[in-house]
Amino acid sequence: MGQPEMRGTSEVPFALEELFYSRTDTRGVIQSGNEIFRRTAGFEWSEMIGAPHKIVRHPDTPRAVFRVLWDAIKEGYPMGAYVKNRAKGGGWYWVFAVVMPIESGYVSVRLKPTSDLSDRIHSFYRELSARERAEALDPGESAGLLRDFAERGGYSNYTAFMAYALALELTERDRRLGRTADENTRMLAELNTAMGRLTKEQFGLLRSFEALQSVPNNMRIVASRLEPSGGPVSAISENYKASSAVISERLRKFVAGRDNLCGQMAYQVARAVFQLGCARVLNEMSENFMGEEAQPSQPSDGHTRDEERTLLQSVVVRGTADANAAMRQAAELADDMMDQSRDLRRQLLGLDTIRVLGRVECGRMRDTNGGLAATIDQLDSFHDDIKGRLEAILSLSEEIEHWLGRYLRAERTAA
Repeated sequence: MGQPEMRGTSEVPFALEELFYSRTDTRGVIQSGNEIFRRTAGFEWSEMIGAPHKIVRHPDTPRAVFRVLWDAIKEGYPMGAYVKNRAKGGGWYWVFAVVMPIESGYVSVRLKPTSDLSDRIHSFYRELSARERAEALDPGESAGLLRDFAERGGYSNYTAFMAYALALELTERDRRLGRTADENTRMLAELNTAMGRLTKEQFGLLRSFEALQSVPNNMRIVASRLEPSGGPVSAISENYKASSAVISERLRKFVAGRDNLCGQMAYQVARAVFQLGCARVLNEMSENFMGEEAQPSQPSDGHTRDEERTLLQSVVVRGTADANAAMRQAAELADDMMDQSRDLRRQLLGLDTIRVLGRVECGRMRDTNGGLAATIDQLDSFHDDIKGRLEAILSLSEEIEHWLGRYLRAERTAA
């Protein structure tokens, strides 16, 4: 095949149904790839095989993206990313890449991103790349900004964000190709979205409880002006403070800190959703692999095309098994989540009783200007917010458990 024409700085086209494939060693040196990758990048095989994968790296892709990718895959976990690549001659093209570790290195499959999210990513990448250059950010600092971007979007971690992005890209790709909507992909998107909403509610609940801690102190200060030391309102405020502190500490372990229940469940759900999305992409790549006309006949490490396809299929099998294990663990955590939410709701009823006693004392003292009524009103407002969040958490936990159970039942039936 002759040298491709120089394409300047324009976007290099490739079809929506086309998938890129490449395999590298542990250093990121290209061992094999498919013709779509070679054709779009614009290199000859002699230039690509044995070259570092960064041969196609475009400077517009923030270094943070590659730091996050490498952090995950070096630990043995798959990861995804939106990437702007460069072609020989200066052209460029966008892909959504899924990268999975294998025993001898890494495999990556890329698809054409078409969702609305990809447009927002383009804008954010421009800002992040500009900051990397202007502030001389090291990759670790820049990766922190990338993770912050995901968390500001309501995702518990970057894996959850990529799981959502992959499900979104697959759904939009199906729609544009006129394919029947994939039920499993829709389920994965719904599950990940519900998990994001749950995480948001839980951190909102923690913030409400933290804010609540100042109210009993205010009550005690007001009481000191309205009654003798050790009076009933003072006793009520001390009792409320002690009880709410116990609940608040339990809640921190529930949704904050290392290895909290919410974080564990969010991680397992994100891991499962992303792995299953990867398996779907890799499976399609495996099915398409043998139909391509121009594959390097002798990749640098001696794999034949049949062996390359077998390797891909083994990655699909392993990834699906890992995803199913994560789904089962997430289902157990969802059960635990509902039990703990119900227990917190019961404890809140105990706080309600103390709050009502405070309201009764407020009425008995006929407080008109001491501020006790306003303090009790604050408690009412916080309690209403906390009850609403607990109900939302329970409802979302049940929804997540429903999706997890539905998937696992389907898997058992298929097996």
